[in-house]
Amino acid sequence: MKQFLTDQVNDRLKTALGAGVETPSATETGASNSSEAAAVENIESDPDVETTLEELEAYQIVKAIAVAEAKPQRIVHRDAKTYFAVLLDDNNRKPVARLHFNTKQKYVGIFDEDKKETRHPIESLDDIYRFADEIRETVKRYL
Repeated sequence: MKQFLTDQVNDRLKTALGAGVETPSATETGASNSSEAAAVENIESDPDVETTLEELEAYQIVKAIAVAEAKPQRIVHRDAKTYFAVLLDDNNRKPVARLHFNTKQKYVGIFDEDKKETRHPIESLDDIYRFADEIRETVKRYL
């Protein structure tokens, strides 16, 4: 069962990232800091948390915006029951954005200088680009 879940997550991540190259699974490589390992851990640790392909695609958009200020490996994600968090340095005290995709209306949460979240409704993943300046400013504040 565990291997099946690992393979499923790897297949979804490959599709989301557009990787056409065959790569070893997270369990074979022992990938501890990768997005794949984080997704596998979420599935194994809490069966109520479902990481969707749409959340992973949105994460890639936020990450692409944030790398203007920080190295890509510093931008990570954590999925929770009510939101999908994008964090700097895998630190929940450094939230970059929150993706609220578990309801009919989707929201992107952007943080101000006081770490207060403001939720903005979005119609599609492309709407995240409207908040590029705010995402970059959030990352800058943590550096």
